[in-house]
Amino acid sequence: MALAYINLSAKQYFNFMCKTDFERRIYHDTYKEFQKKSKNYSLNHSLHTFSQMCNANEKAQNLHQKLHYSVMNSIESLENKMPVLYDTNNRPVLFDWAELHIFASDLLNKAGHVVSLTYTSPRLILHEIVGDMLILSYDVKGSFNQTFMVKMTDELVVNYEKTRELVYN
Repeated sequence: MALAYINLSAKQYFNFMCKTDFERRIYHDTYKEFQKKSKNYSLNHSLHTFSQMCNANEKAQNLHQKLHYSVMNSIESLENKMPVLYDTNNRPVLFDWAELHIFASDLLNKAGHVVSLTYTSPRLILHEIVGDMLILSYDVKGSFNQTFMVKMTDELVVNYEKTRELVYN
């Protein structure tokens, strides 16, 4: 029996200290797109940072989504496997979607560019919690799913799905 239905979310940051090809691709592609798409919000080059643009025009928040579009192919190349979250057998946890967020960017300083991707798993069945380990399986209707274990860390976010239930007295 399931204790709960949950989703797991894990965040990956991208800055000038990228190590893998995937990280470098995300970092460079989002900065290049930021240079192009931020022109509408830079007020004739008087604003240089993402935060300045957002303070001057709240529509600059749309840059999160515009930069996300520039890396969709890179995200698809992951084949729905989180590069930052693994089970105890060193298999990547699957994700349903990834969301890009701009933390900071600067048209005059590429080293000031920091973005993140938040990966969110499909619906999971939480079977048990043993210490700091979650015993989970994917919620696939009509089939028995193999359980796997994920260690709880400070970087892992558990999204609990509340369901409405009738309570009898």
